[in-house]
Amino acid sequence: MPPRTPWAALTALLSALLLTGCADTPPQVALAPRPDVPPDLLACQDQPEPPDQFREDADLAYWIIDLAAAGDDCRSRLLHVREVLVP
Repeated sequence: MPPRTPWAALTALLSALLLTGCADTPPQVALAPRPDVPPDLLACQDQPEPPDQFREDADLAYWIIDLAAAGDDCRSRLLHVREVLVP
């Protein structure tokens, strides 16, 4: 086996350095800060339970009004959460 010259070692080293330039670069991940959502926006008003017995039409009407108010409360809070998360 012929003796290796310093040029052969230098050539091998340069080839190895050039091949590292072809390697895939890892994807860069940017982490965005998590916005703080106030706790009062994460809880909705409880849905009212229907009365055991509707004695008058007014009982049903008041329950429907309370039910609609609970839904409006939750939709309003969700809108505010959306405003915090999606500028």
